[in-house]
Amino acid sequence: MLSTGPSAHPQLADLLAERAEWVTGRPDGSPDPSTADTTVLVLLRSLRLADVALGAREFAAGLDPGAAAAWRRSWTRTRFLFGNPANLTPPSRARVIAPGMTAAWLGPFNSRLPGLSRLLKPVTGRLPELPHDLDLPGTGARRVMHVAVAGLSLAGYLVHLHHTLAEAVLLGRLRPDEPLRLSHRPMLGTGSAYGPPAYARVLPVPGGAGRLRLHTWLSA
Repeated sequence: MLSTGPSAHPQLADLLAERAEWVTGRPDGSPDPSTADTTVLVLLRSLRLADVALGAREFAAGLDPGAAAAWRRSWTRTRFLFGNPANLTPPSRARVIAPGMTAAWLGPFNSRLPGLSRLLKPVTGRLPELPHDLDLPGTGARRVMHVAVAGLSLAGYLVHLHHTLAEAVLLGRLRPDEPLRLSHRPMLGTGSAYGPPAYARVLPVPGGAGRLRLHTWLSA
């Protein structure tokens, strides 16, 4: 069951509770013990933010309702692995391959993961210097996604970025073809400075006695 302490900011607590109810289908956010584990694999040959952001949205938008629901119930669990998409045999194993073979999306897989998940190294390492703002092309009015990056590893950054983009698409709050600005900042406030969100990623602070942290904020 979802629980936040008295020090949790009300707006952030509401956003976290909303996500938990969407994932579990239960008002109190409690997990369904009958739900099977579902995981998506992302292979990275090199980090190109535009490819990751566009690929995450394309992948989520292309899932059929059953696969999307199963992944949602597993909190859109995603594993990032170092690997070359050009080595996939056959290439059709990937649902999405980024231009230039920089990244590929496979799955979702229920319970048993393919052998490559044991052969490839999980993404690790420090977060490289990111652009203050990065504009991604698309059709329509530009949206802005604020991302807090202070203290993040490369894997941690990818997790927050990917969860936000994929879940916003699955919720119908972001199209895969909308122009998007990734705005990187050390920390984000409570969100009030950014206007109401289309979607936001909020998580409890580890060992934070109920405190919550805003990791991403997608403009409406």
